[in-house]
Amino acid sequence: MPAAFVRRRFSPTMVRLVGAVFVLQLFSNAAAIFFLRTQLVEVVQADRVRQVVDVRDDMLAAYYDGGRGELADFILSRRGSAADPTVFVALTGGAEAPVLSNLSQVPRVPVGARPVRVKVMHGADTLPTDGLALAGRLPDGETLVVGVASNSDRRFDLAFATAIGVTTAVAVVLASLSAALLGLVISHRTHEIAETAAELASGNFGARLPSAETGDGFDHLRRQINLMAERIDQLVSQLAAVSGALAHDLRSPVTRLTAAIERASALVGEPQALDALEAARADADALRAMLETALELSRLEGGAVADRRAPLDLATLAEDLVELYEPLAEQEGVTLVAQLQPAGVVADRELVSRALANLIDNAMKYGGRHLVVRTRRVDAGGEITVVDDGPGIAPDDRARAVERFVRLDNARTRPGGGLGLAMVAAVARLHGGALVLGDGDAAGPEGQRGLSATLSLPR
Repeated sequence: MPAAFVRRRFSPTMVRLVGAVFVLQLFSNAAAIFFLRTQLVEVVQADRVRQVVDVRDDMLAAYYDGGRGELADFILSRRGSAADPTVFVALTGGAEAPVLSNLSQVPRVPVGARPVRVKVMHGADTLPTDGLALAGRLPDGETLVVGVASNSDRRFDLAFATAIGVTTAVAVVLASLSAALLGLVISHRTHEIAETAAELASGNFGARLPSAETGDGFDHLRRQINLMAERIDQLVSQLAAVSGALAHDLRSPVTRLTAAIERASALVGEPQALDALEAARADADALRAMLETALELSRLEGGAVADRRAPLDLATLAEDLVELYEPLAEQEGVTLVAQLQPAGVVADRELVSRALANLIDNAMKYGGRHLVVRTRRVDAGGEITVVDDGPGIAPDDRARAVERFVRLDNARTRPGGGLGLAMVAAVARLHGGALVLGDGDAAGPEGQRGLSATLSLPR
């Protein structure tokens, strides 16, 4: 059985729970067996006491019928109750020799009305056994000892020890089967909930848990998660609608503003005014690009983009993008290198191209003088990595860097809207992949580590 399967089905909490149930079951079974043994021993003890009393009464009846001779003959011939092989009798204390039945020596038994426990020697070569004996004084002064051997106590102990062993084995088997069944049931339900939660976290707000009217805690949790998912879906849809509408509505005035600036530039001949109008047009173009990106990002995160995924070689796509950016990189004095290995995935070519373009744009804008674009195949699919030797991003800021409209301190002096990495992260999530930021390969010209941005996509 694989270790991962065991870990998923038998968590430490599950093991402790099953262990507690097993211990309680074992103790309850042992207590029941001990109580049963006590009751049986008491019943057997009472039967033995009655048997000893009955044997004594038979002996006394023989004595009173024919005196000592009749009693001695009764004992030696083992008539009546004395014929039982577990019964032993001794007649001692008189002038004549002791009369013994099923004994090699007379046990020491005080005269009394109740039987007592004694050690009995049945033969010279045998070990003593436990017994229950009663001693009484006859009218002629002799002592009559009658008793019953109790070898069955050991058989009782052996039988109950066997019962405890069998019970323990059965308890272990039942506990193991219960643990396996309980683990499978709980694991199935919890992993079903976890997978739905993962779908919600990835942006699939339409994910729901199947309804099951079992009436247990899992059913209650399932209903509450579905209600939560519906509420999140409503809120995200409303937010996406508002942000998308806002970006869409702002495009028209920005476009008109750009057109107005161009007309003004055509009418104005003063150099300083032209410079001011050119700067205004550049800002308007940047604002329009930001709105376009924000609108596209809203469509991506809202699931409004059609599914156009198809088999795609990341190396071929990256080669096309590198060729497209080589003239711009040469103009900016940046070295752009491609290190490509075939990596087949199933993805939307247009969206992945835009994501890679954003990574290259960011690296050229904020990175150093040396850029490397890599592709490689991994077990889960393929990866595209853009590495630069610029100032990089501190580890504490990398989670914030992929959020919308977040611009770090070292990027505030450069044009941009803080949406480039957010767009890449949205494309990764849409494909079930991830965007991972890390350190570059080597130190840059000023000692900085650089940045490594990896877009991983499933196969």
